[in-house]
Order: sequence, then C-alpha cells, then structure tokens
Amino acid sequence: MPTSPPSRCGEQGCNELTSDGRCDEHKRKAWANRSSAWGSGSTRKWRAFRAARLDDEPQCRRCGSKQQLEVDHIIPLSEGGSKWDPANVQTLCGDCHDIKSDEDRRRRTRIEGSRLTS
Repeated sequence: MPTSPPSRCGEQGCNELTSDGRCDEHKRKAWANRSSAWGSGSTRKWRAFRAARLDDEPQCRRCGSKQQLEVDHIIPLSEGGSKWDPANVQTLCGDCHDIKSDEDRRRRTRIEGSRLTS
C-alpha cells in the first residue's frame, strides 16, 4: 500500500521529518485535552475505587510487597483501557509500578516506530 513521503513537523519552527503530521517531540498526548467529565485521580469516586482494590489485593501483584502500594491500570488509559473496570486494575508497589510504566512506554515507542518504517 503506498504511503505519502515524509513531511516537516506541523509545529512552527520544527524541521523534523515525520510521516504523521508531527514529530515525536510535538505529538499531542492522548490525555492532554481530556474533558472535565473524565475526572482527576483525586475524586471521591476514584479514592473509593482505589481503596476497594487495595482491600481486595493488599500486596504487589509482581513482587508481593505490602509497602507503598499503588493502583495501576493494566491497559493504560491512553491506550483505551477502562478507568473503572476492576479487571483493568492491579495493585503494584511504587517500584514495580515505575517498571511497568517504563515497559508500557517502551512498547508504545516500538509500535509507533514500526508504524513509521512500514
């Protein structure tokens, strides 16, 4: 299937070549313009949802730690994961959550990179 040749980034003053309008540095993030209906992480509903998850799963799913527990979305919200689906959340300690988030970012970068070369 033919693809269009690379063009300059749509951000004024940027000369990076890209095949999808903006270079990686200037791409708009999926969460950057979320509506107020989306809700922030500090809402009463989220706190109750988080507390219920921590009651159901009181230790890190990866390492078993019971310290610095956080609730992680298995499929990130930026990739279409459900914020409120109990099947899409897991308990992770802070360190494991950081590792998982880095893995998600690397996977997204690989996928986006393969789209540019295909």
